[in-house]
Amino acid sequence: MKYFKQPSFSIGLIILVVLLSGSITYSLLKEESTPSNILYDDKGKMIDRAPFERSAEYPLGSDQFGNNYVFVLLEGAKYTLGFVVLITISRMVLSILISFILLMVPSFIKKLINRISDIFYFAPLSIFAYLLIAPAIIAFSWSYSDFTQFMITTCVLVVLTVPVLSVQIANEISILSKEEFIHHAPLLGGGRIHIFMKHILPCLSPKLLLLTVQQAGQTLAILAHLAFLKIFVGGFTKITYTLPGVSGTPVTYERTFSDSHEWGSLIVQNWDFYYGAPILVIAPVCCFVLCTIAINLMVSGMAKSENQLSKKQKKKITSSEETLPTASFMPVKKERLNA
Repeated sequence: MKYFKQPSFSIGLIILVVLLSGSITYSLLKEESTPSNILYDDKGKMIDRAPFERSAEYPLGSDQFGNNYVFVLLEGAKYTLGFVVLITISRMVLSILISFILLMVPSFIKKLINRISDIFYFAPLSIFAYLLIAPAIIAFSWSYSDFTQFMITTCVLVVLTVPVLSVQIANEISILSKEEFIHHAPLLGGGRIHIFMKHILPCLSPKLLLLTVQQAGQTLAILAHLAFLKIFVGGFTKITYTLPGVSGTPVTYERTFSDSHEWGSLIVQNWDFYYGAPILVIAPVCCFVLCTIAINLMVSGMAKSENQLSKKQKKKITSSEETLPTASFMPVKKERLNA
């Protein structure tokens, strides 16, 4: 693959693959155990209570239940990155199908859809996502199952960018359809679906791949934004605590914990501990930043590869034109005269 020749693309891809494969491997090999929220020394004396401070055994400390936070982040990587992959692939597949349909609609409908899709270029997608997801995840979470909440979140994040992507891909297809080899393909018996699958998609594959990586970065950013708006992805559990108040009367309060350890959900559940144990919030934020940098490296590598390829093609065209003989030196074929 030509993109692997670019160091930035390879580095970004390696970071994402290592995180995802490491998370899956850890989940398969880990042993089920019940952590202790109290830390004892060799003499059996209590020295700390969860969340634990950073140490050699706990490089990033622990969560409220005594789990090593490094392993918590590693386990949540497969849910975060897996969710990003699911959203990105769904967006691209749906957008490609709709773009094919847009090519067959009348021109006035296509212009109307173009004008409507322009709104989404400037719309704050994170706010729209929050307004559509919050009723199911926050306000009426008791009436929806975890699977229903997950499907609502997935559908909202997919549909938000489909109009813009569909119009963008349809415009690219319209430009490509003006090429001579595609314009004359119906004369050889090729139908619309055949031309789309065999001629147009292979030519569009570099741009579609670049769009896919860009959409992955955008999805990751939206997940991070939703985290600060207290949206849990992947299910959650509510735990009620009762503690003695100032006047001796019991005080009851409720806390929500993520079932999947998705990075955004970790930010939400640990926000109350930010001032006491800031690493519980900073660590998942850094994971988001690392993956965003990796995706941007991939996009940069793909753009450099395409630019180098276009420059090589221009050089070939220029050199071939220079080697062609000029008209003044073209050999003249002698015609035979009839007697």
